[in-house]
Amino acid sequence: MWTIKKILVPTDFSKPAELALEAAITLARKFDAAIVLMHAYQVPVYPYPLAANAMVTPNDLVEHIEKAAQAALETATASHGACGVHITTALTAGTPWEQIIRKAREVEAGLIVIGSRGLRGLPRALLGSTAERVVRYSPIPVMAFHGPLPVSEEDRTSEGASAANDLVDRWLI
Repeated sequence: MWTIKKILVPTDFSKPAELALEAAITLARKFDAAIVLMHAYQVPVYPYPLAANAMVTPNDLVEHIEKAAQAALETATASHGACGVHITTALTAGTPWEQIIRKAREVEAGLIVIGSRGLRGLPRALLGSTAERVVRYSPIPVMAFHGPLPVSEEDRTSEGASAANDLVDRWLI
C-alpha cells in the first residue's frame, strides 16, 4: 500500500498554488501526513534598478526576496494554523523546478502537490512551466492543479453548458 508521510507543496503564492495547498491539506488529513510548504526563487543574473537613478546590488536584492518570501510563507502557514495538519516551511534559492525535486528528496516526500498557472502560447514559451518540469522529471508522484481559464465566469458557464449539451447530443443518443 502506498503511504505518504510528507507532502511537499511548492508555492509561488498564486491562486493555483493556494488551491494546491488546500488539496494537500485534505490529503494530509486523510493520510495523517505532514506538509512542507516551500518557495524556490531564482536570483536574476543582473541587478535591476528599483527606482530612477538607484541601483540595487544582487546581495540587497536577495535579502529583499528572502524577507518577502519568508513573510509570505509564514502568512500562508498561519492562515492554515487551525487545519489540524503540521505544516513546516522551506525557502531555497536556485532554479525552481530543480529545487522542488531536490527538496522533495531531502524531506523524503511521498507526494508533490503543485499549482500551475496554466500559461499558454508565447508566455509559456518564454517563461516555461515549473509545474510541467516537475511532473516530467520528478521521481516522486506529482499532483498538479491548473489555474483558472482566462475567460469570465459567465463565458465559462455558458461554454461549459454548451459543451456538455454537445457531448450528450453526440455520444449519448
